[in-house]
Amino acid sequence: LNSADHVIVTSQITKTEFESKTKSPISVITNGYDAELPSGVQLDDKFSLAHIGSLLSERNPDSLWKALNELVSENEVFAKSFQLDLIGTVSEDVLESIDNYNLTQHTNVIGYVPHKEAQDYQRRSQVLLMIEIDSEDTKCIIPGKLFEYMASNRPILAIGPEGSDVATIVEETNTGKYFTYKDHASLKEWINKQFELYQYGKLNNEPRGIDKYHRQTLTESLAELI
Repeated sequence: LNSADHVIVTSQITKTEFESKTKSPISVITNGYDAELPSGVQLDDKFSLAHIGSLLSERNPDSLWKALNELVSENEVFAKSFQLDLIGTVSEDVLESIDNYNLTQHTNVIGYVPHKEAQDYQRRSQVLLMIEIDSEDTKCIIPGKLFEYMASNRPILAIGPEGSDVATIVEETNTGKYFTYKDHASLKEWINKQFELYQYGKLNNEPRGIDKYHRQTLTESLAELI
């Protein structure tokens, strides 16, 4: 680090960590998206909550399944409208949790699909789900999927460790809401609010400042440093 003319990292948390180890200048250049924001997309008729990507055993937030179970049990209209789409590999532990909370009948386990098809799911789903492992080590991880989600222009429901870089980005871009694994009550309230907006045909996304995460902008930043 100390011998470098300039250090480039992919997250703010990593930058803060490295600043205590070197006097070399440090810049953050994250991953990004390269697609244009979609328009005129036909959204799912159902109140669909879609996760695209691998759901490992460690990505298994009890608070989410509990909140969904309660909403299904308490609201007959929600129960008839709700659909959980899992696109990608799903661990048996996650499927067991979903079943334990009586959500299996509302769940479509779709498995692996080509990238183009995954993008179609992202763009037509009512809400996009992103789950990170609840660990100190994952606070600095910003999955490329976050930026693809942002480019899909649908509300993002993100769950992960407290104080993560993902939480900061979701908040600053107004692209959804971030919760920790302990946020059961507020998580349930937010999902219910999105469902109410969906019922009135007003479940829209109003992102701000996401242009800086377009790969063209990020490439220009890298070119300036070089």
